[in-house]
Amino acid sequence: MKSPKRLEGSYIPENQMNLIFESRMVWRDLATWIHAYLISVYSNFDNKSAVEEKIDAMVSKNGYIIGLIFGQQNEEQYVQLLSEYVSLFKELVDAQINGEDVDEYIERLYENGNQGAAFFSRVNPFWLESEWKTLIHQFIQMNIDESTAFLNKDYVKNIEIYDRNLKQALKMGDCYSKGLIEYLTYARK
Repeated sequence: MKSPKRLEGSYIPENQMNLIFESRMVWRDLATWIHAYLISVYSNFDNKSAVEEKIDAMVSKNGYIIGLIFGQQNEEQYVQLLSEYVSLFKELVDAQINGEDVDEYIERLYENGNQGAAFFSRVNPFWLESEWKTLIHQFIQMNIDESTAFLNKDYVKNIEIYDRNLKQALKMGDCYSKGLIEYLTYARK
């Protein structure tokens, strides 16, 4: 039997601490696979479907973590929200490539982000909707900016945006994991 970890007067079993660590990395992985998707699309590589499968796996993995802690119904709702985000983002990229108006897609992406922030605050009182709204909006904008930089063949700017997006994903992971720790610690008291 593995020993539990001590955290601020409460015990969180090692398997839950590992889950929390893994959840922190999911955000960075998602940013990385979105970047890989953009490379695939804008470079016309033949790996687009393989990259899409990895993104879908990241969505499922993140949903699974939500489900383990907050229940299957919340897992399903979260997977739906994140899947919708990915789908809307891919539609935005296609519209950019085709020279179409992207305003509707951008509006829908931010609405999806608002729904995600509301979801987080509803399932976990230690996740603040306003904080998540800010984090998600920044993530959305960086994804849009990264796609636009690829479209404009501004590869130096793209690298700078991707670097900032990875840092943003780490902030999101920190907020996410901190909220999980607080939730699990509180639930044990």
